[in-house]
Amino acid sequence: MSAELRGPRDTERWLCAGLCLARQDGPTPDALTAAVPWLLATLAESPALPPPAMVSDLGRLVSGVAPSPVLPIPDTLRRLRTAVRAYDDHVLARLAAEPHLEAVSTALARLPEPLRPLGIAFLVSRVLARLGFTGGTAVNPGLVRRVLERPSSELLHAGYAALREPGAGPALERLAEGYEALASGARRAQALLGDAEVFTLENLEHLQGKGQRLALEQAVEAAEALSRTLPPKLRARPATSGPTPTTLEDEASFPQGGFASVSNVGSLENLVTSELVYMEDEPDLDLFDVRYVEGELLYYTRDESVAVRRRHVVTFVLLPGLADARVKDAGLRWQRAVVALGLVLCLVRRLSAWLGHEDLRFRVVFPQDATGALPLEAERGLCELLLREWRARGTAEVLTSPDLDTVLAGAATDTKRARVDVLLLDASPPGTHAALEPEARVGLHLLDLSRPGPRVARAGVEPREAPSESPWEAWTGVTLELARGLL
Repeated sequence: MSAELRGPRDTERWLCAGLCLARQDGPTPDALTAAVPWLLATLAESPALPPPAMVSDLGRLVSGVAPSPVLPIPDTLRRLRTAVRAYDDHVLARLAAEPHLEAVSTALARLPEPLRPLGIAFLVSRVLARLGFTGGTAVNPGLVRRVLERPSSELLHAGYAALREPGAGPALERLAEGYEALASGARRAQALLGDAEVFTLENLEHLQGKGQRLALEQAVEAAEALSRTLPPKLRARPATSGPTPTTLEDEASFPQGGFASVSNVGSLENLVTSELVYMEDEPDLDLFDVRYVEGELLYYTRDESVAVRRRHVVTFVLLPGLADARVKDAGLRWQRAVVALGLVLCLVRRLSAWLGHEDLRFRVVFPQDATGALPLEAERGLCELLLREWRARGTAEVLTSPDLDTVLAGAATDTKRARVDVLLLDASPPGTHAALEPEARVGLHLLDLSRPGPRVARAGVEPREAPSESPWEAWTGVTLELARGLL
């Protein structure tokens, strides 16, 4: 039977005793002072808190504090001591060994100082979600704030007293249940940190509200889940066009020139400096002059070759009808439109890895509707955040367009110098785009999201009937099909 806190006194004991169980560097006044803003930010996220020391431990770990050696557990309830040991072994040890910990710490360190408590509160909520933790303790936010306003030394004194106080049984039992739930969840969880946490922390400064943050997290989670279903490598289609010289603007990414060898022919500015040892101060003819006349001096020569790669432009067109895909289907963890954004991110990541030898460019275009409005303005903002890394490199753009015809006309123009693939994502009724007649050299694909199970079609061809399968199986199937079609 779950222990319940019976009043403000029990809540205060639970909070103070929990703070004294911090495992990262132990419960010191300085550590507790640093943890108070993290606790308040976590409280603002949800009034149901995990054991308070978990917030402090995670905050110090991702703030760059190295994992501390095993600390002694204060003398208290035996069940609580056992639960804290399990928490050390299965939660803190797992977190310290997480492959994404360094990336998370770096992203957190780059946040402005006022946003870091919010970043840690976000990480706490994400780790608890990955653990499937449901053992949070509902507390009165006003009471918690009043308690945390006290001096740190006073909080620690009250906490150590509560750990040994016979009347603090319900508070200690509740702490034990929380630690047991954390350890139990960690045993089942595949990972405690991932790309979703890194992505969100990197963009936390630009996110507008909790709703946009949640959408970004879910899109990255969907991209991770779809990516895991793809094979590590896929064979690209044979090239059907010749290579194109790389533009000079790419020289930072694809350096050309430089000294490649040594030759007897060249200009004086490229002279090998060691040849100067043959010069003498005497007015008579020296060995340097002789070597110059005989053509025996050595010069560095440059590699002036031009980088030649194949150009490939992939355009994702999110049509206004995709607004009808803001629904959650049975068997899917995310809205249909959110999975569509995850699919775009997944394909951008994988194609960048598979086609690294090509001059690859991505465009995500949002056409306006018949009235000139942009129904997918929120999705456009999310795409700018999801593709921020590629936009910074100059390999991706997020654009708006008056209509689909303008996009296809631009794609037809691009075929003169590049291979062009266009992927339309739409939730309009089937057959809406059956009359499309794109340029023959444009690879046009249509992802029909009008049903729970998405389907892929070529231009002017009705999508084939999907076999009897769950929505998620349909998503994994079309992801593989599109990946092969875009290679």
